[in-house]
Amino acid sequence: MILFALFILILMLWAGGMGVDLMRLENQRTTLQNTLDRAVLAAADLDQTEDARLVVEDYFAKAGLAAYLDTVTVETTGAAFKRVSATASADVNTLFMNMLGVDRIKAGGAATAEEGISELEISLILDVSGSMGEPSASGNTKLKDMQDAAKEFSWSMLCNPHSALGNGNCSIEPGSVSINLVPYSEQVSAGEPLLRAIDDPDLSRFDISEEHFVSSCVTFDQEDFATRLLSVSDDVKRTGHFDPWWPSYYSPGSWTCRNESWRDIRPYVGHHSNLNYQINNLRAGGNTSIDLGMKWGTALLDPSLRPPIQSMTVLERTGGATGTEPDMTGRPYDYTRDTSSKVVVLMTDGMDTAQHYLKPQYRSGPSPIWRYVDSNNKDYYSIYRASTDSYYFTGDGNWYSEPYGRGTSYTTTERVCRGSWWRGYRCEYVTSTGTVTDGSIAVQMTYPEVWETFTTDWYDDWSWLSNPVAYFDTAEKDAQTLQICDAAKAAGITVYTIGFEAPPEGDTILKRCATTPAFYFDSNGLNIAETFATIATSINKLRLVQ
Repeated sequence: MILFALFILILMLWAGGMGVDLMRLENQRTTLQNTLDRAVLAAADLDQTEDARLVVEDYFAKAGLAAYLDTVTVETTGAAFKRVSATASADVNTLFMNMLGVDRIKAGGAATAEEGISELEISLILDVSGSMGEPSASGNTKLKDMQDAAKEFSWSMLCNPHSALGNGNCSIEPGSVSINLVPYSEQVSAGEPLLRAIDDPDLSRFDISEEHFVSSCVTFDQEDFATRLLSVSDDVKRTGHFDPWWPSYYSPGSWTCRNESWRDIRPYVGHHSNLNYQINNLRAGGNTSIDLGMKWGTALLDPSLRPPIQSMTVLERTGGATGTEPDMTGRPYDYTRDTSSKVVVLMTDGMDTAQHYLKPQYRSGPSPIWRYVDSNNKDYYSIYRASTDSYYFTGDGNWYSEPYGRGTSYTTTERVCRGSWWRGYRCEYVTSTGTVTDGSIAVQMTYPEVWETFTTDWYDDWSWLSNPVAYFDTAEKDAQTLQICDAAKAAGITVYTIGFEAPPEGDTILKRCATTPAFYFDSNGLNIAETFATIATSINKLRLVQ
């Protein structure tokens, strides 16, 4: 028993001694690793003016570990990207394991840190609703403050993250960063080049409806907001080109889908002057649809849109702005690509408001409105009433068995004014009776033709016609906003949100949309530029990657 106890005691001493040696090894390894981490982080900082290799060596010298530093590797791309890697190792003499023939144990470590931009894809989603034309806390309009801040952001992302706009060279590797500019109000205008590319059967599975080509918006279904894909359906509905705002006695002009070219999405811009050109052209007008801005911004980062985006030419993507776009081959990248990052920056000064759309039966096809154009190119309109199988002629307010056209006698009344602005005008109503004898005939208008000619309020004024317009209200749109925000975050997209003097309702949605509460910014006209700069710094943040 004494011999057995002595044997067990020796084994216990060996085991304990091995533990002591391993603890000494881990202590040395931890010391080396901590020094490596601090050294490469300091050396990789783009604000660091000293030589990166010397910074790492200095950290080890001051820690008394200079003899253990093995290698230092520095990679740079202009002034906008720096990666520093270092390794270190040390031999630890054993106290107890030498009894087993192990005299030394090697403690080693490696670390890599980088700061800058590498294959970064950003969707910059900017509110251009009517309230953006109002004054901000700075005294400028909110639009002007936002434009200045967004251009600084563009410079920081596409040129130089450590110099003011226009100061210094544009030093980021061309093609390393792309920005999708997504202006939004009540709708988002995709622009025909993008819609046609998405609609190309050789490039995409999506089929965009073609009831008109006057404007380029899409009306999404509710289920579309639960996915980062453009749509869950092959059939994507083009938004009707109609005016739900102006009264019946106005010609349409306040379109729910506005078609000014500056409103179009500009996908995958890589040259800062091109992006600034687009930002400078932004104007304010319309309702607010945060959900649609976020929907398009997210969809443009999804690899499913790679074929149509790749098919677009440089001219189509820049809108004719000066400058040469870098090669964007392969974008949007796969979510699993190690060297790429996807970011959304969503800004609004408001909250989701009503979004109008045409009921399905009023989107296309023949309407109850008939147009007759006489030899003087004057238009006459008749409106069909199915319950009486008759036509109401707007020229005289009477009912007829056929629309105003060839071979039918009618009495018309029109207001005729004579005179001049300095003598004054004299107006009277002139009634004339006659028979249509020219070669024209009345033609039944399609619904798209009706909406280009009349407001929906005019259409709804006739008691036998139904209201053609429906709308998504604030509650529905808030729910859709949160759905698409969740879908984006689930895919690994980083979401920053900015409430620019926004109401509490808008701020609440933005806070929930952001990746974390820290990624939401409450901003005003006095600090909007600082907010965009903070986000730019966060995107470019120093990262310990190994």
